[in-house]
Amino acid sequence: METSKRNYFIDNLKVFLIFFVVFGHIIEYYIDEYSFLKVVYLFIYFFHMPLFVFISGYLSKNIDKGRKTAIKNLLIPYVIFNVIWYVLVFIATGKFMLLIIYPGWTLWYLISLFFWRMSLKYLVKIPHIVPISIVCGLLIGLMPRGGVILSLSRTITFMPFFLIGYYTKEEMLLKVSKIEKTLAICGILLGIRVASFVVKTGLINYEFFYNSHSYLESGLSMQEGFLSRGALYVGATLLSICVLSLIPRRRTFFTRIGEQTMNIYIFHPYLTIAVYGMIYCVQYLTHNVWISISFMCISPIIIVYLLSRRPTQKIYKSLFHPVNSVVYSPKIWEPCRRGYQHMRPRLVKIGRKIRR
Repeated sequence: METSKRNYFIDNLKVFLIFFVVFGHIIEYYIDEYSFLKVVYLFIYFFHMPLFVFISGYLSKNIDKGRKTAIKNLLIPYVIFNVIWYVLVFIATGKFMLLIIYPGWTLWYLISLFFWRMSLKYLVKIPHIVPISIVCGLLIGLMPRGGVILSLSRTITFMPFFLIGYYTKEEMLLKVSKIEKTLAICGILLGIRVASFVVKTGLINYEFFYNSHSYLESGLSMQEGFLSRGALYVGATLLSICVLSLIPRRRTFFTRIGEQTMNIYIFHPYLTIAVYGMIYCVQYLTHNVWISISFMCISPIIIVYLLSRRPTQKIYKSLFHPVNSVVYSPKIWEPCRRGYQHMRPRLVKIGRKIRR
């Protein structure tokens, strides 16, 4: 999520999106109590992760660099924090659920981004890959519960946004930013109205928008699933364009936070759980709904700010520097490389005999 020369527009956008990621996770626990919070929650899920994936694709244009750093920046953090997450789950519930293949809560994004960046080199060689990926995104909804393994369902469903981001040029983003602001605001208000309609009618289970469940698990038939996901693709794209047009392109007081969105994304679930406890205390002490809701709105700002500070960066580096030092140590891999080169002729001969 870094570039040699900072792009203020991208950093501002990432700050905006990471705020909604945190805010969405904070209000998630309370959406069944307050219908208007469910409307806000649904509206956020219409666009925030599709747009985040789009930006990840946009920042993955250097394919070789993305592949080279994918293990260090994505796979290793995924494994470590997945272990930490399931250890905490065991401490809290007594249930042993340590399975690396099942991403804990928000960690699906790390493993999905790992797969996208590792496969991008081959995907871009396929003609018409974007429409093909859309078809795959529609078909993956037919897959039963197995779609949660290694975030397979989300990886396939969100892939079109990643590829569109990869193919998007800076000039295209510049054109989007010049869209009439009034038109963009009207589009956003329409998105909120659609979210309100979905909540009031119960048209679709909100978990459908996680894109981790099959159509059947979301209570939809195959035809309804295809139609709903197709509408989501179109709606998320249009809503993302509206949001992009409203993001400032200049440096702002919060732009710097955009450099630390990965740290914020990885660490925020732990503070979010702490906020749940604080909100419970506020509700118990005040018995005032609006004070509780005000706390829900303020706490994401505090979390984003705290996790963007230097101490969090130091914690992140202290966790991964020893691991990366071992994983990328020449003392470990050089003997392996030499051993492979020594054994390669024999392995080739064995392979030829097997083929005969």
